Amino acid sequence: MFGFSYSRAVLESFEHPLHAGRARGDPAELIVGRAGSMKAGALVELSLRVAPGGVTEARFRAFGCPHTIAAASRVAQQIEGQPIEALEGFDIQAIADELEVPAGKLGRLLIVADALVGCLAEWRRRPPGTDTKQR
Repeated sequence: MFGFSYSRAVLESFEHPLHAGRARGDPAELIVGRAGSMKAGALVELSLRVAPGGVTEARFRAFGCPHTIAAASRVAQQIEGQPIEALEGFDIQAIADELEVPAGKLGRLLIVADALVGCLAEWRRRPPGTDTKQR
């Protein structure tokens, strides 16, 4: 269906996305980052459950092209199990390279990166004691 214009890695992640949905658990442990818009053609929501030691669950919901969905899936896979601080230095270009995203579609990956930045910003806004992460 899409094989002529999408890499094998994009097709695999698009057709069989991992970590789709919303993270569940105690609201004090959950953070959400959103970016993009339906009007712009791409909307990404990343939801993370954070506990001492880092991200214990990472999930995504996305509306957009196969590149958007594949990138959101790969990001969720890679950040689960990582310390929350790892979000700050996340390399979205590595995802672009892995998925062989053409230059004209890199903006879609920036939307995924912005959702990740939103998660980190929400985590930092929380007053000490409102989540399980020691500050």
